[in-house]
Amino acid sequence: MARHSSSSSSSSPSSSSSSSSEDISNKKEEHVQPQSTEPNPPLPPPPPQPQYPPVVPTPQMGYPPAMGYPPPYTNNPPNGQPHPYNPYTQPLPAHYYPNHPYTPAGASGGSAFVRGFLATLIILIIFICLSSIITWLILRPQIPVFHVDSFVVSNLNLSKADFAATWEANVTAQNPNHKLKIYFDQIQSFVYYKENFLSSSAVDPLLLETETRDVMRVRLATNNTVDHLVGNWVVDEIARERNAGVLSFNLRMVVFATFKSGAWWTRHASMKVFCENLKVNFVGAENKGVLDSEKDSGDCDVYYG
Repeated sequence: MARHSSSSSSSSPSSSSSSSSEDISNKKEEHVQPQSTEPNPPLPPPPPQPQYPPVVPTPQMGYPPAMGYPPPYTNNPPNGQPHPYNPYTQPLPAHYYPNHPYTPAGASGGSAFVRGFLATLIILIIFICLSSIITWLILRPQIPVFHVDSFVVSNLNLSKADFAATWEANVTAQNPNHKLKIYFDQIQSFVYYKENFLSSSAVDPLLLETETRDVMRVRLATNNTVDHLVGNWVVDEIARERNAGVLSFNLRMVVFATFKSGAWWTRHASMKVFCENLKVNFVGAENKGVLDSEKDSGDCDVYYG
């Protein structure tokens, strides 16, 4: 009996070990899944998108929009879409602006006309200046020379009520030009006591050939009429100088002349001739005086205009 128990006891651990190994193998088989050959199931369809009602513009208070422009749009668009263009609140797109400045119709033609006109005017001015310079270099125009040869005062009456006098002068005009003739078309003479006007008269026209001279005879008179009224204070000053034996007068002329060189060049000009401080000597109580050539050269100043 004792042996049987020992054998049974010895056999029990072996059976327990075999049972544990089977349990481990069974667990491994549970963890290893066989590979399936069936295809993957299809994905479920996406959920339906919510449907929004159509956008209706909100009415605006105030004046209606101008013709040709859409009404303002104020509702927010769905789904984050870009907001439609609103000309009342947004600037114009960049592509709307042209790369070149706006030019009104006809402006380019007007600008071209102005530029052409200015260019023509500048060319014309340059041409005139060049022609004048060339002409001056060729002709060398010079103003005439004037000289008082004689100056006589006669019929001098120093009465305030009946002031009267006569002035006679011989004035030599000389043309120094080698290629130009001078026509004295109109000559007007004047006589002054200091700066007080006494009388005036016209002088006969004169022609001066090249490098020639001629004498102009000037005669002026006054009898204290309305046309040649002399103030009493002027008569008093003339009387005081006359008592001293010497009177000074100013002979002046305005000459309208024409310079000509053949038939191709003509120039009109005006000249002012000033023969100043012509000293006239009186002897005793005579009413006639003569220019003192020793004290006065008789040269005249000419201003070309």
